[in-house]
Amino acid sequence: MFTVENDTDNGEGSTITTLDETNQHDDVEVILYEDSVYIRQISDEYESIQMIVLSPQQFKDIVLAYNLPDGAYYQSTSIRMD
Repeated sequence: MFTVENDTDNGEGSTITTLDETNQHDDVEVILYEDSVYIRQISDEYESIQMIVLSPQQFKDIVLAYNLPDGAYYQSTSIRMD
């Protein structure tokens, strides 16, 4: 299960929260801003927060790479012409 919230308490951005349905792992939040992406996991057991900061391009690369075979890739951007 996951939730999506736009313009949240975290500021002008979106927050995606994914919950582990097996209840083995703590929730993971992906906080998306125009210039940065934060991934954090708040551990109730250890009372700590693990935080990773990426550029939006790095996050897009991770999402794109999920279903790709081994290799090195370069993601180009395309311009949409309406």
